[in-house]
Amino acid sequence: MGILPALLLGAVQGVTEFWPISSSAHLALLIHIFGWGEPDLSFMVALHVGTWLAVVWYYRRRLLSIVVALWREVRGNSRGDPEARLGGLLLLATIPGVILGAVFAESSQMMEGMPLLMTVTLAVFGLVLWAADAWGPQAKDSNGAGWREALAMGVAQGIALMPGVSRSGVTISTARAAGLGRREAADFAFLLSVPIIGAAAAYQGLKLVLDGMPADRIWPMLAGCASAAVTGYFAIGFLLSRLKAGTFRPYAIYRLVLAAVLLVVLVIL
Repeated sequence: MGILPALLLGAVQGVTEFWPISSSAHLALLIHIFGWGEPDLSFMVALHVGTWLAVVWYYRRRLLSIVVALWREVRGNSRGDPEARLGGLLLLATIPGVILGAVFAESSQMMEGMPLLMTVTLAVFGLVLWAADAWGPQAKDSNGAGWREALAMGVAQGIALMPGVSRSGVTISTARAAGLGRREAADFAFLLSVPIIGAAAAYQGLKLVLDGMPADRIWPMLAGCASAAVTGYFAIGFLLSRLKAGTFRPYAIYRLVLAAVLLVVLVIL
């Protein structure tokens, strides 16, 4: 893969990883249209490292606050810190996501080649997002959630292994159904992506190190990683700013339109 395709795919990954519109569906559509062929594992790892860097940098102060609060809580220097409680919920939500990811990693890779499944999940979970956002109350912030809500959002991460679902989309839908406000649901989904994406990238990266990687892949990987990091950072900021007075309905409608386009391009043509 050349530098320009790597930059384009990285930019698309950065935006669609955080907007609830499915990164896998957009990458599949672009690859099919331009005939680039399926990206290898090393390139996909680089894209996910880029989005991980984006969310870590965007939430760097909040993440530091959570880590410090957790450390103080563990040492017994404080009790009942809201940031420590949020950190505990994020760690709890990470557990089912990591377990399901490890168990179903191979089957999720096989599902990537099923375009009809991708169009169905894109549409169905678009409707789920629409319904959860329209009918979900906005009574809780992230610290108002409990262990049940955290586990539910962790299990949702496992569902996101299916192509077309969208990790951020299904987490936001679950959070909204559990009563979190729109901004709080998005914040929790993005903060949860730090351990989830980090664990997945580390696991796949270890496989690359053990298997070896040709040197000619380095530059496309770096280009894709940088592009995903930059666009991902601005994608997070844009979505959060729109939620001040907006809803997730435009993203749900976009998913339905994209599902129709994918049906024509990937299945019929």
